[in-house]
Amino acid sequence: MLVAAFLAFAGLCLFVNGVRLYYSEGHHASRLVDAKDAAIVNLFTAVLGFICMSHILNPANSTVYSPLSAIYLGLFALTYFWVGVNAFTGSDGRALGWYSLVVACIAVPAAITNLSLAERIFDYWQVLSWLSWAVLWFMFFLLLVLNKPIARLTGMVSAVQGVLTALLPALLYFWGVI
Repeated sequence: MLVAAFLAFAGLCLFVNGVRLYYSEGHHASRLVDAKDAAIVNLFTAVLGFICMSHILNPANSTVYSPLSAIYLGLFALTYFWVGVNAFTGSDGRALGWYSLVVACIAVPAAITNLSLAERIFDYWQVLSWLSWAVLWFMFFLLLVLNKPIARLTGMVSAVQGVLTALLPALLYFWGVI
């Protein structure tokens, strides 16, 4: 249940960050989300992620969760924490971009592992989610390190992924559908 709550907030985070990036280029100043404003949801989600990691790593939960789940969750939590802190420090995000490249390289084997273990439709959703997250993290590398002009595209991908790979599945879980 706690992990599903994190997934819901991760979806909100991806959506807000996506909207922020999408409107950061162009003539849509009235729709632009301020970095410090978006930092609130990033930092909240990061703290929730760190709590979830602690819950997963608690020996009492060792039969429910794999330690690998905590590591995967930590990839997201640290990303959101970093984005939130960068909003207040004014960092250009280059280090976050390099981190994103490494995480993209971790996400691909995660997808392959999930595929090898997939039995239910939700398992296949996880495979597609990991692949899409790998693409998004790689886009952040391209944007933040190589300065590719893909902020709008990255924003759109982030917002859509936030809804489809995180928020919607979390809601379906809470509604008892999955």
